[in-house]
Amino acid sequence: MMELPPEVPVMLRRRYDLEAVKGVLARALELDAGLEDMDEHTPLLGALPELDSIGVLSLITALEEHFGIVIADDEVSAANFQSLGSLAAFVQRALDG
Repeated sequence: MMELPPEVPVMLRRRYDLEAVKGVLARALELDAGLEDMDEHTPLLGALPELDSIGVLSLITALEEHFGIVIADDEVSAANFQSLGSLAAFVQRALDG
């Protein structure tokens, strides 16, 4: 993942993180349509048919590989996959350690 300089404002950094997570989500679930309309409020779990149990596993693997993080079993919760924003926040917490 490309690192942004520390002087980049927080709002731009959040937008970058959200876009990066959206890209991983799209590739992992092979989503084509509607990506441009996705924002932090876009529901995921229960709203995307592709995000079934196998889809969650694929997404976790893709997030781990792309961001260089490890997602423990006890971190996999519905709250973290509720929306694109909650997923991006979850990834950011994992990156922050």
